[in-house]
Amino acid sequence: MMQQTRLRVTVNGFFVDSDEVLLIHQMTLPEIDCWDLPGGGLEPSEPILEGLRREIQEETGIINFEIDQLLAATDSFFPDPIMEDRLLHNVNIIYQCSVNRASCVLSSSDPEIGAKGIQWIPINTITPEICSVRCWQALKVFITKTK
Repeated sequence: MMQQTRLRVTVNGFFVDSDEVLLIHQMTLPEIDCWDLPGGGLEPSEPILEGLRREIQEETGIINFEIDQLLAATDSFFPDPIMEDRLLHNVNIIYQCSVNRASCVLSSSDPEIGAKGIQWIPINTITPEICSVRCWQALKVFITKTK
């Protein structure tokens, strides 16, 4: 019998400024205590870009930003944190975004953000050991596209 799988579609922002990327300290399953792209689950009736804007605002406080281009669509499988006998299939739609960093006040009341908060992190310091699978997948695409 095949293992049951729950599908989750997320929308994420990949914000780059010079050689740094904006990441949140993720504290929820399936990947705990790692750097992740801001974003989250798309509601069933929600258009993709509306969901992206809502999630970015919830997790970072950023309201005025540009959605530059679709960067990547990635996926990964994890044990489902809600039901132990299922798999979670995370499908991530990741957009490259830009924001005027000087006018950007980062804040979040989101309980899933950990003690390290929201930070601009130098791209060359990010390794697979400290970030989420989707963050690493997006970084690899970004680096390939900008070479």
